Amino acid sequence: MFGSLLNKILFAAYLIINVLIGLWAARKTTGGARGYFLAGDSLPWYAIGGSIIAANISTEHFIGMVGAAYATGFVVAQWEWGNWFTLSVLLWIFLPYYLRGGVYTMPEFLERRYNRICRYIFAVASLVLWIVAQMAVVMLAGAKALEGMFGISPVYTIFGLAILAGSYTIYGGLASVAWTDFLQFLVLMIGGTIVAVAGLMRTGGIMALMHLEPQKFKIIYPNTDPTYPWFGVFTLFLSIGIWYNCTNQFIVQRCLGARTEWDARMGVIFAGFMKILLPFLVVVPGIVAFKLFPGLPDPDLAYPRMVRALVPAGMAGIVMAGIASALLSHLASVVNSSSTVFTIDLYQPLLRPRSTDHHLVKVGRWSSFIILLIALALSLWLARGKYGVFLLIQDVGAWVAAPISVVFLLGVLWRRATAAAATFILFFGFPYTALVQYVLFRYVPLLRPYDNFLNRTFLVWITCLILMVVISLFTEPSPAEVVDKIVWSKSFLRLPLVERARNSGLRSPLFWWSMLVCLALALYAYMIWFQFWGPLFQHT
Repeated sequence: MFGSLLNKILFAAYLIINVLIGLWAARKTTGGARGYFLAGDSLPWYAIGGSIIAANISTEHFIGMVGAAYATGFVVAQWEWGNWFTLSVLLWIFLPYYLRGGVYTMPEFLERRYNRICRYIFAVASLVLWIVAQMAVVMLAGAKALEGMFGISPVYTIFGLAILAGSYTIYGGLASVAWTDFLQFLVLMIGGTIVAVAGLMRTGGIMALMHLEPQKFKIIYPNTDPTYPWFGVFTLFLSIGIWYNCTNQFIVQRCLGARTEWDARMGVIFAGFMKILLPFLVVVPGIVAFKLFPGLPDPDLAYPRMVRALVPAGMAGIVMAGIASALLSHLASVVNSSSTVFTIDLYQPLLRPRSTDHHLVKVGRWSSFIILLIALALSLWLARGKYGVFLLIQDVGAWVAAPISVVFLLGVLWRRATAAAATFILFFGFPYTALVQYVLFRYVPLLRPYDNFLNRTFLVWITCLILMVVISLFTEPSPAEVVDKIVWSKSFLRLPLVERARNSGLRSPLFWWSMLVCLALALYAYMIWFQFWGPLFQHT
């Protein structure tokens, strides 16, 4: 009885503190559109890094990724470890231009590099995808997760998430989102650690688990594997990875609100280190659950089962707060980014080009409210049926990732990329993805054994890349004065002159990035050794 009461007190206290921090951050923010949408360029590196992680994590991790690890194993950790590459691309290629160019949104970049049509296509596509897959579906998934762990009605959870996220996001903009994200990052990491440690204590530790269940720690599967083919997994970063980390407004936006370029870069690196840590909190528990609770009818029940069985009385409130943190931070980030893209990329250029800052902030708040209402209604409608929510989220990413990553990547790295080619690829990519998924990989004998969304996405990516190069060579290039300001140069590798002197040595982004890369490669090397020359090899 006491444990249950303590859980509720801890959970309620967390929710109250979360809203108060959001309102406090809103009052500290400077006025104007830049203050509302980009936090007045005031965010320090730790808030940026924590916010990136908090915005990224949702029930897709605590339920879907744990369930995938329960069903298959450690291979799903590459969805986190592989971020060392895509965050490096953001750090050294995209981020310097975004910051030095004063970019508000990712669609705005496409207009600067190509034309307005590209901007509008990307803005509309982003809004639709965020509302459906990143808001409505995530609210539904979170509601089902909390119902499974704590018996809370999904309807109450969906309404509660919408009200709590909206209470500070609509009023405070990015500053409120980033600072509450940082609190939520701390809470979700603590909650995740409690469950992971409790599970590992029951199995004798991580090394004992690896030797008890070595088949669960494989990271390379045959290329004909229906779920995790090695080629698709290791080329994931070229399409989905670059799209998600380098061109996604709700990931990049907190970097655009940095107080300095050094803070933005160090925030990305900090997020990279946390990505290395995350599999130990959301993948290893799935393998622990497989060892302790074999034969679950649904792998997605693994995390709720662990929480009910292993978390001591009184500490479940912290775990509940951690799950709520993942949901709130993700939802608030997407709401904020959706209102930013709607206001800056659609409303202002199409309806009110001469809008004042005060008017834009007002539109941003109202659009946040309306977008949240639409997602709420859609989530309640989805709750009436049974949908594979996590497969839906992954599939949506595969559909949009390839053409968008090609257009952004060539736009920054290749001077000859043209507006005509980019426009064609954005129109061509989505129906071509449908052709690849529903025709080519089903009816072409050569491709049928490799039918998997990862392999399909790579085929779409390489096709879009080749087509964009060919079309660019036969169409009129952009003016040199436009391209020269955008295409990557070696100057992007270094901090601005005014920041270099005080950010050398141990404060150098290059130093910490090198440590991140070495750590990631060392972990990959160990896991490959473990699979091919460790216990599995010794038993063959």
